[in-house]
Amino acid sequence: MKILVLGIGRQGSVVLWDLMERDDVTEIVAGDINFERASQWVAELKQIDSRAEKIEPMRIDVSNIGQIRNILNRGFDVVCDCLLWHYTIPVAKACIDSGVNHVDLYSTDEIYELDKSAKDAGVTVIPSCGLDPGLDHMLQGYAARKLDKVEKLLLYCGAIPQKGTPAYNTPLRYRITWTFAGVIDDLMTPATILKDGKEVEIVDKLSDPEIVIFPEPVGETEAWWVASYPKKLIQSLGLKDVSESWSKTVRWRGWCEAWRQLIDLHLVSEEPIKIKGTEISPREFLNELGEKYLRYNFEAGDRDLVIERIDVIGKKDGADAQYSYLLIDFYDEKKGLTAVQRTTCFTNSIVCQMIGRGEIKEKGVVDAGLIGWNTENAKKFFSELKKKNIVFTESVTEPLE
Repeated sequence: MKILVLGIGRQGSVVLWDLMERDDVTEIVAGDINFERASQWVAELKQIDSRAEKIEPMRIDVSNIGQIRNILNRGFDVVCDCLLWHYTIPVAKACIDSGVNHVDLYSTDEIYELDKSAKDAGVTVIPSCGLDPGLDHMLQGYAARKLDKVEKLLLYCGAIPQKGTPAYNTPLRYRITWTFAGVIDDLMTPATILKDGKEVEIVDKLSDPEIVIFPEPVGETEAWWVASYPKKLIQSLGLKDVSESWSKTVRWRGWCEAWRQLIDLHLVSEEPIKIKGTEISPREFLNELGEKYLRYNFEAGDRDLVIERIDVIGKKDGADAQYSYLLIDFYDEKKGLTAVQRTTCFTNSIVCQMIGRGEIKEKGVVDAGLIGWNTENAKKFFSELKKKNIVFTESVTEPLE
């Protein structure tokens, strides 16, 4: 199969690495506006693995849709989109127009407006196919299929430093996974949850942290409201009885209190203040500090982990039942990959390959949860994930205690 990877950054480079190792992936184009960066990464791969010869670095400006369309004419089976979210919709449209399947790491619900055109073109578009959202939706779909009635879909997920590492000893016990601006936005943007069958907006997301205890080496953490509940997943699976659903982010204890103090000090305010004749908002200042001092430094011993727990609750054979899945993944010492890269990029890469092999047959804009809902595809996906030592433990409670 032929795959075009767009965006050769922290995530795209790992997707590229994983695709390269697959024998049935015969041709890969590594596209990025920064041709030097893409070329350097491909050159490094060629030094460690001869299979990298099938990768062609290419300067691609995704804001130039004409260029994208010309490249798509080369006959790719799948486009793996590792770009920033605001590029996703125009790239997905170009893929649909060219009859090429499209999988991205993160996109907005606006992409579902392309469902009809994708179906008409016979194209599969799978949005937000990473760790969270992505892998979580697959597990929720997988569990939902096992129940006769689904009443609750609950998620805990977090990427945090490992205990005993320099990153754990930072003031927030945190290092940046994506961008510090994104961290602040998550804190300040209201979340929507489903409670008693009604949508409820949570404005102060730090107000009621939940203490959650995971198996060691994690232990005690706190979880707070972060994103909106998976409404599109529920709709895609046709679940009519869900009365409670939400997503919470997991952090080390003290996270919420620390951020409440920063907020009370107006350090996330967007109102500019003048300092020595220069106007700057406190949020801009805080963001620059975070970007400078809270980046992971793995050469200095920083290590991360990913923790994810899915609870799907409902009825089976007339009795209360719950399916729960737990994942704890760690920094890969051998390959130098973070837990976030492993769980995000391998998920995306495997799905791209499944589409390329014709195993995922659904057309249109397809929620990742439908991969889990399809028992055969779920088994194939989890089998591939297991080969990479990413394994969930399943616990079942029947009846629910």
